[in-house]
Formats: sequence, structure tokens, C-alpha cells
Amino acid sequence: MCFFDKIIMKKRKIIVPLILFLSFYVGQSQLIMIDSETGEYRYEDVVRAEGISSGEIRERVTSWLTNYYEPIEGISQDSSSVKQLNTYKFKWTLIRKAIDVELFFDVTVKVKDDRFKYDFSNFRIGKMIKGDLQAMTLKTYIERFPESYQIYIEQPIDEEMTRAIESLSYFVKNNKMYVEEDDW
Repeated sequence: MCFFDKIIMKKRKIIVPLILFLSFYVGQSQLIMIDSETGEYRYEDVVRAEGISSGEIRERVTSWLTNYYEPIEGISQDSSSVKQLNTYKFKWTLIRKAIDVELFFDVTVKVKDDRFKYDFSNFRIGKMIKGDLQAMTLKTYIERFPESYQIYIEQPIDEEMTRAIESLSYFVKNNKMYVEEDDW
């Protein structure tokens, strides 16, 4: 019995640090969705919208885009999809310095009866100069900073994209904007 206790204790000494190391590594993982084919950032999924025609979904998506985001360019659409260039401004902190960032991205929504597929993609950091977008890819921007600071850039983007996707889904299904409960 004493021999087995020693083996278990030795394994425990190895397993506990391994678990701590892995939990730290998982805690530092990437927040923003990455397309496995291109390596670029992308949020996409198919959402069920039972009992709603493709035409009605397209109208609701168009309405949501004009209400949720300040339009940069007009919405382009055809019978089965809607697309718009959008922007999201946020700040992130590098050491003690707040950095203003303007994120540009495309939202494309393809529609069919009873469902739609959203695609938030082509993420870029930059500025609009005389109606022309001067930007670099989000991936290039993030990779310029040490890995330990990249999470501070990714977190506000991931939170906004998650909020936008939830709002889009709610709007298409209910034909009204989602109102958050007052968490006093």
C-alpha cells in the first residue's frame, strides 16, 4: 500500500502544475472568431426565424442595419442578401495609455424563408479620409502588439460583435430592437 501511495503522490505533483499551466493558457486564448480557411477574423452563423419569409427577413435586416449602425455607405441588397460597411469606435489600454480605435467591417446577411445567415467579416482598423477608407486588417494591427496586450484589443470587439449579433437575431425574430433590462 505504501508503494502505491508514493506513485499517486508523484503523479499528483505533476498533474496539479500541469492543470494550472493549462488553465492559464486557456485564459489567454483568442476571443475573436477566426476563419479556419483564411485565418482572418469572422463571425458567421445561420439563425432560424420560423414563419418569416425571406422578403420580410431582408426588410428587417435592412431596418436593423440603419438603426444599429451609423451608415458609412449605402446598403447594397438584392433579393437574397443585404450588405453594409459599418464602423465601431472603442478605446483600449496599452500599459496606461488609452488608444482610440475605429474598426471597420462588413456585415452581410443572406436570407431564405425561415432563416438567415449573418457574416461579420473583413475587419480593418483605420480612418475614412475624403470618403476613402485607409485601413489595415485587424489581424495585422493586433499582431503589432505583444501577445499579452492583444486580449485588450480583442475583448471590446468580441463584446460588441456578440451584442450586435444578439440584437440582429432579436430584431429579425421580433421586429423590434432589443432593450436590455435595467440592472440596478
